[in-house]
Parts: sequence; structure tokens; C-alpha cells
Amino acid sequence: MPIDPNRDSWKPGEPWEKALDEMDYIRSLAKEMGGPDRIKRQHDGDRYTIRERIEKFLDPESFFEAGPMVGAAEYDADGNMTEFLPGAYVLGMGKINGRNVAIGGDDFTISGGSPHNVHKGASQFTQRLALQYGIPYVQFIEGVGHSSKSDEAAGHMGLPGGNIWYRQLELLSKVPVAAGIMGSVAGAPAAFGLMSHFTVMIKGKSQIFPSGPPVVRRALGEDLDKEQLGGAAVHVHTSGQIDNEADSEEEAFEQIKSFLSYLPDTTSEVAPRVENDDPVDRRPEELLTIMPQERRHPYDPRKLIKLVVDNGEFFEMRRYYGGSLITGFARLGGYSVGVVGNDPLVLAGAMNGDAADKYTHFVDLCDTFNLPMVIFLDMPGFMLGSAAEKQATMRRGVRALIASHEAKVPKVEFNVRKSYGVAADAPNSLGEPDGLNLRFGWPAGEWGGIPIEGGVAAAYRREIESAPDPEAHRTMIEERLLRLRSPMRAAQKFDVIDLIDPRDTRKIACQFVELAQPLLHRIADRPKRAVRP
Repeated sequence: MPIDPNRDSWKPGEPWEKALDEMDYIRSLAKEMGGPDRIKRQHDGDRYTIRERIEKFLDPESFFEAGPMVGAAEYDADGNMTEFLPGAYVLGMGKINGRNVAIGGDDFTISGGSPHNVHKGASQFTQRLALQYGIPYVQFIEGVGHSSKSDEAAGHMGLPGGNIWYRQLELLSKVPVAAGIMGSVAGAPAAFGLMSHFTVMIKGKSQIFPSGPPVVRRALGEDLDKEQLGGAAVHVHTSGQIDNEADSEEEAFEQIKSFLSYLPDTTSEVAPRVENDDPVDRRPEELLTIMPQERRHPYDPRKLIKLVVDNGEFFEMRRYYGGSLITGFARLGGYSVGVVGNDPLVLAGAMNGDAADKYTHFVDLCDTFNLPMVIFLDMPGFMLGSAAEKQATMRRGVRALIASHEAKVPKVEFNVRKSYGVAADAPNSLGEPDGLNLRFGWPAGEWGGIPIEGGVAAAYRREIESAPDPEAHRTMIEERLLRLRSPMRAAQKFDVIDLIDPRDTRKIACQFVELAQPLLHRIADRPKRAVRP
């Protein structure tokens, strides 16, 4: 950064007042970041600088910066500073809604956020701070990682040591970690971003990849721009690599705040209760008619969820990935819960490989942060067909089943309609064998080892084929068996705790969540593993 050539720097032995002035001067240089031209370039790209992001995200006047004077400084023979380049990372701590968080982010105005000859990063302060004091960790990522220029400056290309990841992995087992992907992100910064419990990117402005278009073009001959290679359409809607997308940086900030609001400060605590004015015994009349009489007709599952939870507030994660499954956070009676549901508008709610992975990750997340789970089940089974087989759907579904059996958090389940096969066994087995499997049925509920239509086609194939009118015979068998699917018969066999009036769903769910609190406190302090992205 430009230095006042006529300024004499403070030297040891000179008055303390001059030392204080020197400290303020160096801090002011650091706040100039990469200089006016590069700040303008950031703004011209409709992106905030890292200092603006932190200021807009945190409560006013709450940011305590660590290392505000860190930078590459040069001095002449008289001890006067002649050059200063700030470190390409801004970090410290602050508050969101009065809650302490550790926070940091790349300064893209300096070397594109790439490390230079100043070693300043999260590992030196924010990661350690979050771990030691038990507070959430937030990172705003906009960096390109390793630069070949640094290899040339060093005079050799160093062997990756693999020793930069352990503390980030430890964070994933101890405190909430959230990341905003704020621009083009590649290399190590991309990996650090993905080592988070929640990730969000900006539509049209954020991209994430191992290496950018120039490297891909050189290596593979693929001529793609940044959006085509790693934009939101790729990683939110297709790969599921990033949880959510936002239309603006401000919306991304709000999503991160909302996500953190449902979680405790550490994995050994329980999320605090948030008071609200939504009565726990509220009986939404719409729940009585939301389910169509025709079992093949769809309904709006998100409307169902919002009718049940406190004030209709539902924070959904990974909406566009594994779309047949719905996952997110809500509150019941003021207590945080993890919510799982099925979307009959996508694959009829069936579990494919992507939905299975989505389920596994979400169960792990809820189990790590001691959140009881509320499930609205309408699961017709695994997705069928060649595409599903090529996705290794059943293997990934078995991973979901294992995640359920390993989880220790309690759950309550409402079988709102279908529950068939091994795919349904994943949510059905959550809580087993250590606790009661709290399952309730709706009048529309139907369940079994295999849907009737497919089961008849398989088990009665020869009988149907040999009948004078195969189609009529198949229909006759299906109608005969359909009478057996009555949830009344299942309730008589104690398949569910009870069949309930759908309007009582909220009251029962709130009772469960309140009942679960002492158990959550008892299991909270058990060892946790890092939640795998």
C-alpha cells in the first residue's frame, strides 16, 4: 500500500503517544485492503469486500478484529516503513443477535484471496477461538487457493503436507460451522468451505470447483465458463455439493443466521428454547383436508409441515437436491427440531440415491447437534428402474438405514400416507434399538413390505397370466388386497401407537419434543464425530 514518504515511523524509545499514532496508522493501511482500484473492481462485480461483509453480517459495533496490523512491511535503514501489504484474510469475533461467533473471510482485493508472503488465516485464531470457547464458526470464502507465482517465488514446488485440515475437521465435531461461498472459489478454500454444516452460494455470482476454467481447458480441452463449470445450477440443483442458494449477499447472510439459530453453541449442548405465541394445542383445520381421498393424487408437503410447526417457520436445506425428500429445521413449542418429509410431486416421494445421501447427512447433522426429529412419512419405497440402479440407489439407501440405527436422538413419526419397504425402514428405524419408536398414523396411512400394485404383479404373475382376462384378474386381486391396507387393521395390531385426527398432529408433536428435552440433555455430552458433507 502507498506509504506517506515524509512520515517517520515510531522507534523503540520514542514517546508512547507516537507509538499509539503508529498503531492507528498501520491499522488504517490494512483497512485500505488491496487499494481503491481493486475495491472498485469488487464493487463493479456487485460484490462486497470482506470487511463490508463482516460489518453487514454482525451486530453493529460488535466486531473485534484479530491481527488488524498483520501485513508484509518493509523498512529503510533508518527504521521508517516504506511498504505495507495487508494479509489477505480478515478475522476475529463478533455477535449475531447477541450471540458470540468466530468469523473470518478471504480478502479478494489482495492476490485474489490467495495466500502471499504474509501468513494470516483462520487456523491462527478463529478456528482455535471457536473450539476453545465453544462458539459457532462462520467463514466467507472468496479465494483461489494456491498460486503458481508462490512456487516461483519460493524456488520450489512443495509436497502437500496434509496437515492443514485437522482443526477444521475437529470443528465439525464440536461447534456449528457455516460458510458463504461469496465469489469464485477454487482449491483449498473450496475444500474448507465444504467442510461446513451449512453452505450457501449466490446465484450468478458464486462458483466453486477444484480448479477454474483455465486449468480445465488446459487439462481436458473443455471450454466452459465459471457458471457452467461450478455455478449454483451445477452445485445446488444437480450435485448437491452446496446446500442452498441466495439471490443476494444479504439473503445469504440471513440464511446463515437462520441456520445457526436452530443449533446450540456446541455439540455437547442442547439448543435453547425460543419463546413464541403459537399455542402448542393449535388444531389446524386444513390438516383434515390436505390429504386427497385418491391415494395417487399429490398434495403440498411443505404446506403440511408449515401448518404443524411454530408460526409456519421452516428452514429448508438442499431443496433442489434429492427433491423427493424434504429436510430442514423448525420449532415446536419453541424447541428446535429436525424435520424430514417426502414430496409426492418428485418421483412420487420415492427414495433415489441422491435422496438417500441427503437423508443420511441430515440425520447425522441432527444427531450431532442433539436435535429431536419429526418425520412426516409418505414413502412408496426405493426408486425403481435402470437409472436408479446406475445410481446405486439401494447401497446408498442402506447407508441411510445405518445412519438411522447409529443415531441416538429421539424421533416422532407421522405416517401421513405411504410407508413401504426398506426405504421406509430408514426413518421407521430411527431411534432403535435404544428408545421407543414413536409412530402415529393418519387415516390416509398405508404401509407394508411392497406397494400393492407391484406386489400383485410379482407374486401373482403366473395366476394373472393364465386367467381368461389377465387385466380383470389383476384388478380383482389388487382390490381384494387393498382392503387389507386399512390403517384400522394396522392400529389393531399395534403397528402404530395410535391413529390420530390429523388436526392433533401439532399437539402430539409438541408434547413429544417437550418430553424429549431431558433425554437430549443426558445424551448431549457423548462423543461426536465430524459430520461428513
